[in-house]
Amino acid sequence: MEDIKEKFVGTWKMVRSENFEEFLAEVGVNFFIRKMAALAKPTTVISVEDETITIEQKTGIRDKVDTFKLNEKIEKEMEGTKMECMVVYEDGKLKYTNTPIDQESAVKPQTVYRERFGEELLVQIECGKVVCKRYFERVTA
Repeated sequence: MEDIKEKFVGTWKMVRSENFEEFLAEVGVNFFIRKMAALAKPTTVISVEDETITIEQKTGIRDKVDTFKLNEKIEKEMEGTKMECMVVYEDGKLKYTNTPIDQESAVKPQTVYRERFGEELLVQIECGKVVCKRYFERVTA
């Protein structure tokens, strides 16, 4: 957990993004919302307390908080669909998998990786054949 604290804990501001609109289209987000979301420059706050990791994503339009423990499956609802979610830490990356519980669901499985490259935090989101990359810089007080 100390490695995770050292690498990820803090406040991060997005500085650039690749293929985000394509990712949103792949997961079925309508055109208007995709355009609005693409304009947002989210801030991510990552914290660790004991064995619990919290990731807050703040956009000003729609904020989201995920709280989890490593290697523990949880159920949560995403866009009206129940998903099985699990986060693991391997090869210096946080890997967050979201899989629809109902295999007949129109919602596709997604995998989100968070890893450090120098001073940047890369958030890579994979869904179907689409790979989205979002780059963040640490906000210093």
